[in-house]
Amino acid sequence: MKKLILPFIAFVAIGCSAPAESKPKVVEEMTVEEINAERGNPCDCIESKLATIDGFIQDVKSEAFATSEILNKALATTMDGCLATTGHVEADLAWAQQLKDCESFGAITEVMIEVKNAVMSLKEKEQSEFIEDLDDGATKVLDKLQESAN
Repeated sequence: MKKLILPFIAFVAIGCSAPAESKPKVVEEMTVEEINAERGNPCDCIESKLATIDGFIQDVKSEAFATSEILNKALATTMDGCLATTGHVEADLAWAQQLKDCESFGAITEVMIEVKNAVMSLKEKEQSEFIEDLDDGATKVLDKLQESAN
């Protein structure tokens, strides 16, 4: 029994001890301007993404995405990079305002409206299929119950 307890106590003591040189971590928070400066020029960002977005919208129009989930993932990939959000609310809002001031921003807006409509269409289709599957499943269960009662 002592052979088991001593190694266990040593393991706990070593595992719970603090490191000899623990230094407090200093986290430097970037300003909104610094965050958005790393993204580059907003108008250049839009211009560089337009070809990618055009390809994406062609896929949307050709109904290349089977589900709304797949379409949303493809959209996130397309918007990745300078158009993606950072999670810093103030920086993202400031960046969005800078993007809106660009001449080519209208093209992005049109694409987003088309994507929204495609997602809504896919969602409606998915809901209809789900309801049909529920109806079919319920009918089968009721038929089996009726058969077993006879």
